[in-house]
Amino acid sequence: MPTKIHPSILTNGITDVEPFREWGQHLATARDEKGRDAKLTTAQIRKFFGEVKKIQADFENKKGEIILLTPKLAYAVGRDKGKIGLKSLYDLLTPLIAEINKDKARFRVFVQVFEAIVAYHKEFVKE
Repeated sequence: MPTKIHPSILTNGITDVEPFREWGQHLATARDEKGRDAKLTTAQIRKFFGEVKKIQADFENKKGEIILLTPKLAYAVGRDKGKIGLKSLYDLLTPLIAEINKDKARFRVFVQVFEAIVAYHKEFVKE
């Protein structure tokens, strides 16, 4: 399991991209305890990424929706039980989402973190 990304990144900024590479690879190649494919699919990550980008496009009017990102991820995890990649994404992003607090600068860093993870996921995914 890759190193957790501490929520302080939202206020301190990004200083190293290696954790995002590790997460992208983990999400793209996850296996369950029996060795079966349990990765996060491109469709799953893009769907959630799309929700984030909608908020970014109209932050002032949609910042209240930031808090709803966590239940949207929880729903996806509940629908797709057994997908370690999806549960890992939930575990990674939930603490970050909780620290945004409708703050535009924190949200901007959150988007940058997520964009980096999506980019590395794309590098490693084999679909």
